[in-house]
Amino acid sequence: MMIREYTPADLPFLIAIWNEVVEEGTAFPQEELLNEENGAEFFASQSRTAVCADENGKVYGLYILHPNNVGRCGHICNASYAVSRESRGRHIGEKAGA
Repeated sequence: MMIREYTPADLPFLIAIWNEVVEEGTAFPQEELLNEENGAEFFASQSRTAVCADENGKVYGLYILHPNNVGRCGHICNASYAVSRESRGRHIGEKAGA
């Protein structure tokens, strides 16, 4: 498993994983699902978007990192992690946060 910066080719996987978590309604505050257009904008707007993938390019999860606030509090960050439903229980989120 490797953690790497996302590429545009990863976007369909990132959007699908993100939407799974949003639809479950227990982890993220968002209610609206991402699509190809707003998903590309959302992930590009983060300070960092990374994927958890294997050597064949299969994406299992993601994380995003961005400032929690502005100005003097800009150094305080917020990170969100998401792992595909089929990949949970494999400690992928732990690897992403390491």
